[in-house]
Amino acid sequence: MAYVSLYRRYRPQSFADIVGQDHVVRTLCNAIAEDRLHHAYLFTGPRGTGKTSTARILAKALNCEQGPTPEPCGTCEQCVAITAGASVDVIELDMASHGGVDDARELRDRALFAPASARRKVYVLDEVHMASTAAFNALLKLIEEPPAHVLFAMATTDPQKVLPTILSRVQRLDLRRVSATDVAQLVGRVATAEGYRVEDAAVDAVVRAGDGSVRDTLSVLEQVLAFAGNEVSVDAVAAVLGHTPAERVFDTVDALAARDLAALLGIVQSLLDEGYDLRRFTLDFVAHVRDLLVLQAAPQRPDLVDATDDRRERLAVQTSALPRESLLRIVDVLAQTVVEQRHGSPRLPLERALARLAVVGGDGDLAALLDRVARLEQQLAGGVPPAATEATARPAAGIRKPPASRQPPVAPAATVPTGPPPRRPDRAAETRPEPAPEPAPAPVEPEPAPEPAPEPALEPASEPSSDDPFTLVSSHWPGILQLLKQGSRRHHAMLEPAAPLRLERGVLVLRYPRRYGGFHAVQARGHEIDRALRAAIDQSCGLAVRIEVLVEGDDERRRPVPPSVTPDDARTPRLDPTPPVDSTTQSTAHPPAQSTAHPPAQPSNGPPTEPSGQAPRAPSPDAGEHGDDGDDEVAVREAEQGDPGATARGEVDVDELLREQLGAQLLAEEHTADDVG
Repeated sequence: MAYVSLYRRYRPQSFADIVGQDHVVRTLCNAIAEDRLHHAYLFTGPRGTGKTSTARILAKALNCEQGPTPEPCGTCEQCVAITAGASVDVIELDMASHGGVDDARELRDRALFAPASARRKVYVLDEVHMASTAAFNALLKLIEEPPAHVLFAMATTDPQKVLPTILSRVQRLDLRRVSATDVAQLVGRVATAEGYRVEDAAVDAVVRAGDGSVRDTLSVLEQVLAFAGNEVSVDAVAAVLGHTPAERVFDTVDALAARDLAALLGIVQSLLDEGYDLRRFTLDFVAHVRDLLVLQAAPQRPDLVDATDDRRERLAVQTSALPRESLLRIVDVLAQTVVEQRHGSPRLPLERALARLAVVGGDGDLAALLDRVARLEQQLAGGVPPAATEATARPAAGIRKPPASRQPPVAPAATVPTGPPPRRPDRAAETRPEPAPEPAPAPVEPEPAPEPAPEPALEPASEPSSDDPFTLVSSHWPGILQLLKQGSRRHHAMLEPAAPLRLERGVLVLRYPRRYGGFHAVQARGHEIDRALRAAIDQSCGLAVRIEVLVEGDDERRRPVPPSVTPDDARTPRLDPTPPVDSTTQSTAHPPAQSTAHPPAQPSNGPPTEPSGQAPRAPSPDAGEHGDDGDDEVAVREAEQGDPGATARGEVDVDELLREQLGAQLLAEEHTADDVG
């Protein structure tokens, strides 16, 4: 005789044999006993939960020679024929292959005939959702008002695809996933009946692999029995299925609670050496942490965790190892790891995730900081003092205090200046009538007072410290970008190429590389991204700043440099800071057109003469043998250095000066040519 699989040999033959569907069994038994059976039933539920088996048992209960009865004998001619699938009055149709309109019409015509030998004719329509719309419409009238000798028992795993007109004409009975405890008991009975000895841990592993389906669980058990022989251990189940042993998952949680990164990396290496799939381990670990989170949130509802009693007890013990915030972060990080493992090697994403979870706060993530606070609160609540590293860490609440409110015990940061001397004395030096060729000497610093003055304390320290706002923003910049990414991927993409350059007087300057200046920098200057970035910085660092965007290579100061011209035809205009004496005195930088109408001829070997009506200019000390060229160069150099005195006198339109100078020169050359002619 050919071998028959376990799920077929141990298929339920009576309502008492159905596992985990007491609500359906009780409904049908009461309807049979009271003669209140409906003419059409729809059994729905996941695969392997007993839909088709329930329909067959219902057919036997109706046609048993001792019935109708809720307990068919299983030995009469009708029961034996129905069990063997040889009854002509119990018709099973797979609607996936008989779901056309022609099949529906044939079924409708045959249903009118009386049963051959049974009490009632039963149509078992499996996978009824696969029938076409035309087939459903053809059966609609028959299902609504069938003959008295016809009963429909339909089964489906997807009731949403059944037409609402069909659903309104049937009684729907939903079969549920079978609990792990019921399936474990069934596995134990089957293994004992087959003559095998299975460890409790192995039974638990087989049940978890079946995932609430009795048929799938028995198929897994049959595969394990063929591999292991008479003695079935948990290692044999793991070797067959590739699932991670439960002990490894429990050890991983304990290592995370202890923040033992070396132990975590050792677990990953041992899984690789033993041939386990790291992707499977990640999924098992996520499911384990989910069970811990559920038991921790609802300890009075252990039924929410689908596990055996022994495993549920171990989970309940481990729920105190990690706070709820840590479990939520583990699920979040590992969910992202599962996605990353689909596109490459699974080892690096897993090790990176475990490192992030073990080294709390190493990536500047806000969730990591919350996890860290939750761990400290748990330690304090349990009477355990926090670790030394936690006690010496910088508190998160201190970052909202402005630098002026702190009173540093060390004074050198306020009294020792660094960098170039202040430019305030240079402004006084610029008011001299003759420009100096070199920068003004640094002013003599006053003698230090016996007590430190309060004013220097307002100036930020030149050397960055742990409380420096710029250092704080720079260290949290990856976390700030992650916060932006959670809110808008577009904002994250626009700000990802930028890097903090400095933070002065509440203004954070971001610098973009040259290739990102055309689009990313322009978008970053918009109001929407500016507001989102300031909100992220305030949330992560507790700082209220304004944002300024620069592109690499661009000078943030305005340079009044004129466009390039031919050196022989024009000179760089002089930016004379001296205002005119009166309305009749004219500046050499702005000659009127009337004064150059008939200029005198210039000698070829002499210096140029001044126009009539103007006093000759005294040569600048820097002029040398070039005359006015030195003044022009000094003026341009002073303008490039950002002369504060020039800013106070007002901006000079260099292009306008150049046009007037060149226009006067061209007119002079034209009149000179006319005189010579």
